[in-house]
Amino acid sequence: MKKLFARFVCRVLMGCIGAFPLGAHAGMIATDQLATAAQAQDARALLRDFVDRGELRKQLQDLGVSPAAAQARVTAMTDAEVASVARQIERLPAGGVSGWAVAASLIVIGLIWYYWVK
Repeated sequence: MKKLFARFVCRVLMGCIGAFPLGAHAGMIATDQLATAAQAQDARALLRDFVDRGELRKQLQDLGVSPAAAQARVTAMTDAEVASVARQIERLPAGGVSGWAVAASLIVIGLIWYYWVK
């Protein structure tokens, strides 16, 4: 009985060795690949920090999205999506000034100047 079991185990192991190759692949890593990976990690960290901010967390909760779900969505994003959103965040003005606010300010200044000179 032991001999029959030992044969069975040996055959299963030989089948596994044949099915799953034991070789390893090693190669050189280019600098741009390493830099891309580091940039992807930095962008993902930027998004995580952005989602952890108090104001954004409150706005997400007002919209019905829990902070844990937002973090899970950031984790599920691809590197290209994370890089795109991180670029958009970095392009935002620091004070939150939009084009409409600048246009409205110019109109108000123009009206004041027009009535002051007149």
